[in-house]
Amino acid sequence: MAALSEHAAKAGRMTRFLVQRRFQRVAWRDWVADRIAGRIGRGPVAGSAEGQGAAAALTGDGFAMTPWLMTPDRVEEMRRHFAGHPSFNPYKPEHGTFQAPDQAPPGTHVAHFRPEVVVNAPHALAIANDPAVLEAVQAALGCKPTISYMAAWWSIAGDGQAQHAELFHRDYDDWRFIKLFVYLTDVDAGAGPHIYVRGSHREDRLMPIRRYSDAEVEGAFGRERFVQFEGPAGTSFLENTFGFHRGLPARQTPRLIFQVVYCQGPILYGPPRPIVDAGRVPPGLTLDPYVNRVYLRA
Repeated sequence: MAALSEHAAKAGRMTRFLVQRRFQRVAWRDWVADRIAGRIGRGPVAGSAEGQGAAAALTGDGFAMTPWLMTPDRVEEMRRHFAGHPSFNPYKPEHGTFQAPDQAPPGTHVAHFRPEVVVNAPHALAIANDPAVLEAVQAALGCKPTISYMAAWWSIAGDGQAQHAELFHRDYDDWRFIKLFVYLTDVDAGAGPHIYVRGSHREDRLMPIRRYSDAEVEGAFGRERFVQFEGPAGTSFLENTFGFHRGLPARQTPRLIFQVVYCQGPILYGPPRPIVDAGRVPPGLTLDPYVNRVYLRA
């Protein structure tokens, strides 16, 4: 019976995923997302200056820096955790796993960590549930958010030729969604910085789902709107990745990044069943069961 229920849930996620990808106008997507938000409702918020400022930036620019989120201790403990676990190339799983980015097979651009490794990283749940982050995300989604997916990966230094998400694109993950990015290593121009096109989340330009060249995106929006995110380890930001973005290929040094995806509900590529027992939540950390329902077992 449990297997049947899981199959039905996966089928529902797939249907939702495929349907929303057919709606390629901002107004159409807003219309549906607003009605979903109305059914879910909002949770309480503290009205913090950080949350309100980030919410306003997400609305206008499509991204918001979150400088309050990370501390040197958090960065070091998370980096040490991921260094102790193997990663893999999701585009070439036949290559198996490797312990460090310099051990990756030739041609590897990205190396991901398993979901259990990510969610059990020190501070991962605390970061994902930061009150000001949740406040900003709720304002952007129009409803109480769901932590739908968490990931971490290496961008591995290579030949500099862009592949997959290293080319400009829009994400079509759900009707409405926001992503949190946290650099766990120093990121300069040679370490694969993230690039975003300011305000593109609100414009019906280049809507078909595919990868785009720099020239196409520059012609549609203007290069002056490209924002390149460089900074020391601990740099973090929220982003509406329905707007155009890419990660530059790492050319000189690898980049380690942690990501949280917030949606209006569970999404296709999140874990099929919760993988964290409530009793294993770090002491002192109180988690909203609804916000964390994709990952947290009762």
